[in-house]
Formats: sequence, structure tokens, C-alpha cells
Amino acid sequence: MSETPNPKSETRNPERGGARHFRTRLLLAFMLMVGGITALVLLLAERNLATTVARDFERAFADELSALQRVQQLRHAALAERCRALVRKSRIHAALEDGALDLLYPSAADELRDIMVAADAASSAGLHAEFYRFLDRTGAVIPPPPSAAVGALTPVESAQLVLPRVPPAPQLGYIARPAPADAPFEIITTPIVSTETGEVIAALVHGFKPFAVVAPGHTRGLFLGGRLH
Repeated sequence: MSETPNPKSETRNPERGGARHFRTRLLLAFMLMVGGITALVLLLAERNLATTVARDFERAFADELSALQRVQQLRHAALAERCRALVRKSRIHAALEDGALDLLYPSAADELRDIMVAADAASSAGLHAEFYRFLDRTGAVIPPPPSAAVGALTPVESAQLVLPRVPPAPQLGYIARPAPADAPFEIITTPIVSTETGEVIAALVHGFKPFAVVAPGHTRGLFLGGRLH
């Protein structure tokens, strides 16, 4: 005995399959949309965080650099004023204006003693000089006597002090030092003006240890002579 197929059941099954397939695709699309939105939110949050961190770092760096520059300016001003006071010493002027260059360094020894670093205080910081030299009106180094306590310089270091001419105003600069010394000298060149003519007749060069105040966790250097010191 044969059974008659139910037409309703035959038409209902495809509908169920289609609905199930639609729900699956809808769920998949919803999951993809949620995943995409989540990824976009995370990306934007990461970018905002990176921007905020970079902005805070730049602000902190600018504040630190500004504070360091203020301290350097105060130190340079103090050094320049001290050097200006030294070049006004009468004994130095007398040796230069009378042409008695053989008496220049011996006369300056007493006048400059307080600014020079003593042998037992070489590690002291501040306003103490490591060396000094005089330049003539052409900018050449006036060589000191062999026995003069003017601070040791190699011929290469001494040659870096030479200028095209003596400057009309104080100048700040650096000279490179060969290894193993490595750390450069910070130098201040102060013009010496004649009390008779008002002309610049010479210059006094002082060499100092470079300013070395660095915030914890940071390093600083100076690119000089083709390398970083």
C-alpha cells in the first residue's frame, strides 16, 4: 500500500533551510561588523595614546631643555664677567701695551691664579679654568714660557685656539681633544682693549670643563671635530 506524499512538508523544508542559512549569514555579518568596529576602536585608542605620550614627552623635553639653557646662560654670564674683570688687570695691560711679551705670562700668573684649577682641586667644578692663553692682535697664540703654569695643551689643541683676528666681543666656543681625554674644552675668548687707544690689542682665552648637568636617565653630548663627545 503506497503512501501519498504531503505537499505541505515538501514545501516547508526548503523554507526552513533558507531561513537557517539567512540567520547564519546575518550572524556572521554581525560578528564581522562587531570585530571591525572593535579593531577600529582599538586602533584609534592606540593612536590617541601614542599621540598623547609623544606630546607629553615633547613637552617634558622642551621644559628640561629650557631649564638647562637657563642654567648654562647663567654660568656663561658668570664666566664672561669674571674674564672681563681679569683682562682689566693693570699688569696685563702694561705688558701688552709696552710690548714686553716676555713679561706677559709671568705678570698674569698672579692675576689669574684664583681662576686656575689647583693641582689638588682638579675635580672641582664651577668657575675654575683648566688653562689660559693669550692671543695677539692677529689672533695667533702667544706661546707661554715652558715653566709657566698655564695649563697643558697639546700642539693640536693649541692650534684650535687660533682666530682670524681677535674678536671685538667675548666669544664662547669649544675645542676638540684627542682620545683618551675625549671630553672637549669649553673656551671663552675675551678681548683686551687698550686703555690708551681703545683698540683691541689682544685676547685672553680661558678653557673650562664643559657644562655637565644632566637629568637622571638622560645623556647629552657635543658633536665636534667629526665625532660625538
